[in-house]
Amino acid sequence: MHKLFPFLILFSLIVSITHGCFLTVPWSVYILSNIPDDIVAHIKSGDDDLGNHTIPFKGNYNWSFCSRGDHRTLFYGYFWWGSKFQSLDLFNKELEKFCTLNKAGRQDCYWWVRPEGFFVSPLNNTFSEFYWKFIKPWG
Repeated sequence: MHKLFPFLILFSLIVSITHGCFLTVPWSVYILSNIPDDIVAHIKSGDDDLGNHTIPFKGNYNWSFCSRGDHRTLFYGYFWWGSKFQSLDLFNKELEKFCTLNKAGRQDCYWWVRPEGFFVSPLNNTFSEFYWKFIKPWG
């Protein structure tokens, strides 16, 4: 058993380095803008402040992370479009369930910011509104 322990430690380290997430799901969140002007997004979690990001018309911003095993990962954002403002959760337990597809490996969650408000989808398909769930209007 003592000879197996170093092997398990080494194996765990290699998997963590090559895949980034050990025993958790790797996620990527994308914010796609369909606003005819620049929007500013400030993205945060309890542990990380990703800062302000200017997203141009038809542009996007994205980030990746490892979800927590207890499904308590939370990312939220503050958005400005001219004089309009909105804040909302971008990833939480409910959104994780909504965006999870029955596939192995990396999962994705897409936000489509439009003049009407904020829409979310597990698929990047801005050609069809069928896949998009309306979450919140601009404030």
